[in-house]
Amino acid sequence: MRKVLVIGYGNTLRSDDGVGVWAADQIAALHLPDVDVRTCHQLFPELAADFQPYDIVIMIDASADGEPLTVRENIPPPEHFPSSNHNVTPELLQQIAREMFAIQVNLSVYTVRGETFEFGTTLSAPVKERAMQTIALVTALLAGPQKELDSVHAVCT
Repeated sequence: MRKVLVIGYGNTLRSDDGVGVWAADQIAALHLPDVDVRTCHQLFPELAADFQPYDIVIMIDASADGEPLTVRENIPPPEHFPSSNHNVTPELLQQIAREMFAIQVNLSVYTVRGETFEFGTTLSAPVKERAMQTIALVTALLAGPQKELDSVHAVCT
């Protein structure tokens, strides 16, 4: 059985920026087998060491622009370390995991475009809908059966 780590990240005090954390919390509530969930305010280099027991790492975050929902799967790590680690990306974490800890994972990133990033702790209606779509996509990837998708609908509504 493959082990999966879902990481939701973002600022939960800036409205839609917290969508990654919200979606990850909803996935955690499903108690899917062999799926662990973590949430954090932002990515940090030390997180790469946590990839150790996992075959698949899925990250969920917000963006200020782009498509309403973007899925990037099987992301290859970059060829070279950047000159600074002040902007930690999923790709950088994958590269650190590979080069420093000899960890190979299949990385996927789900990005939800936010509508508002004002101070607040709730998601806007369009972003909550996109988050529910993200959860359905992730659980379909992990669980497959229709009963898991029905569980997602129950948790999100």
